[in-house]
Amino acid sequence: MKRIFITIYIVLLIGFIGILFGVDPIMQKIFQAESDEADRESVRGTFFLISEKLTGLDEERQKDEIEKLQPQFGYPLGLYKIDDLEIKEKENQLLLEGVIVWKDNKEKVFQRLSNSDLVLSMGGPWPGKNLEFKVTLFFFALGFLFLTGPALLWTYFLNRDIRKIEKAADKFSGGDHSVRVTVSRISSMTLIAAAFNNMVEKSQNLLMSQKELGNSVSHEIRTPLSRIKFSLEMLNDSVPAEYQDSQYISRIGKDVEEIESLVDEMLTYAKFDREPDTIKNLPKNEMIFWLKTVIYSEEKVFTDKSIQFKTQPLTERFVMRFEPIYLGWAVRNLIRNAVKYAESHVEVTFEVGSEICAIHVDDDGQGIPFNARDKIFEPFFRMDGSRNKSSGGYGLGLAIAKRIAKWHKGSISVDKSPSKGARFTLYLPVTQ
Repeated sequence: MKRIFITIYIVLLIGFIGILFGVDPIMQKIFQAESDEADRESVRGTFFLISEKLTGLDEERQKDEIEKLQPQFGYPLGLYKIDDLEIKEKENQLLLEGVIVWKDNKEKVFQRLSNSDLVLSMGGPWPGKNLEFKVTLFFFALGFLFLTGPALLWTYFLNRDIRKIEKAADKFSGGDHSVRVTVSRISSMTLIAAAFNNMVEKSQNLLMSQKELGNSVSHEIRTPLSRIKFSLEMLNDSVPAEYQDSQYISRIGKDVEEIESLVDEMLTYAKFDREPDTIKNLPKNEMIFWLKTVIYSEEKVFTDKSIQFKTQPLTERFVMRFEPIYLGWAVRNLIRNAVKYAESHVEVTFEVGSEICAIHVDDDGQGIPFNARDKIFEPFFRMDGSRNKSSGGYGLGLAIAKRIAKWHKGSISVDKSPSKGARFTLYLPVTQ
């Protein structure tokens, strides 16, 4: 808000100063003739009265008369010979013609005494000249002060509408595709809010159609898969025993199982496309006991690799809020990914801080190249080398783990492991 206010205030200030110093010279240029004539008329009567007093007197008595009149005036009076004045030729000609002439930016005004070589002057400076400067300063101060109010008001409403759009964008990116922005019709952000709502509407329709298509296809695939599995069972029952172990029948069965597994992973991935508004309503669980249970279940499946668990002291009874089934999928995916590419052992470590806790999964494999560490969490992403299709999997395990981490308001990252391989870290906020 401060940045917006400063920007608006500077714009208004530049406009205000531009009006003060830009408009006045232009107006004076346009109406200079009328202004000069009005100024001459304003002093013509005074010159006439003083001239009447001086008419018929010699030069010495005229000067004496000027001295007598001076106390009655709030500005200097003077009597000069026309040849002693430092004036332009044009101004000299005007004086000779009896025209009132202003000098020094209208600080002084002159008029020739009728049919003489003397010129009567008034002013230099005029009364109230210092007051004019003070009024100008006061006017500037009030102008700056009055600019602050509109600038603050404009900033408040503009910042409020920007925050509305920002919050709506955050909710939309978090999976709430029904969010919309409502601003006043007279708001400066009306068109932007309308464009945002239009974009969200189209994106929501597109995402919903894609999700419905994916879910429909995934569910519809189960029906023919079930028929194929049933046909395979019937085939095994109908063929002689010596042909039941045919490699073709076995391959078909494995392919069916792979397709079923892929469908399950796709449905699981789609399940976490929207984050919950809060994780404070999640159940409380004892983290260490739960982690040991997950690791133990994986140890029974992968007996050819060593899976170790390490934790900090005084964390045995650490309790926090999380969804054990969902988070279990994420941790199991990380462990299975580590086991797949580890040479001999996998290590799971739990660390807890004041606000964030971390679950590290390390392996002693080849590790992840630096340029692939961001892409590895994308759906269906595969790497060359040891992490290719022949090693199994569909490229959804780590993507699911990332979505589950975000679903818990956490994050996931990959780095180099102290065991030379890859270290996957699941960060979760500590909520109790």
